[in-house]
Amino acid sequence: MCVMVIGPSGAGKTTLLKALKLLEDEGPLRKTPFFQFSGKAIDTPGEFFDLPRFYHALITVSSRSQIILLLIDPTNLRQFPSRFTKSLRSKVIGVISKADLVDEDRIKIAKKFLAEAGVEEVVCVSALTGEGIAALKQKIEKFIRRCARP
Repeated sequence: MCVMVIGPSGAGKTTLLKALKLLEDEGPLRKTPFFQFSGKAIDTPGEFFDLPRFYHALITVSSRSQIILLLIDPTNLRQFPSRFTKSLRSKVIGVISKADLVDEDRIKIAKKFLAEAGVEEVVCVSALTGEGIAALKQKIEKFIRRCARP
């Protein structure tokens, strides 16, 4: 099972993958300049999401994953393209990162932006405090079990 994480620069994609233990800890965080493939995860450069001309690359690479985590950073809210997830063939789970840093109003706006992008399931997390990480792992594992059934 492969999990791909997509989102804008600075949203916490690499940090989340490390918190989920899907990416090996290779020391201090640094910018992800291109797609990073590991056995369990695909980490994507934020710039590929920030610049619409690179969407085709995200869509193409997404076919290698079974689950896509679409991250939004509520400390720096930016809208996604309307119905963006409809172009992706994998299951998409919306993830609101850095949930420990904002109030409920910002969380509501982030949920609205994810819904407009076509996301149906949303989990709030903080990779630093661990909030929501177990719930997100459960959602991923539940989907994996469902896919494994004959």
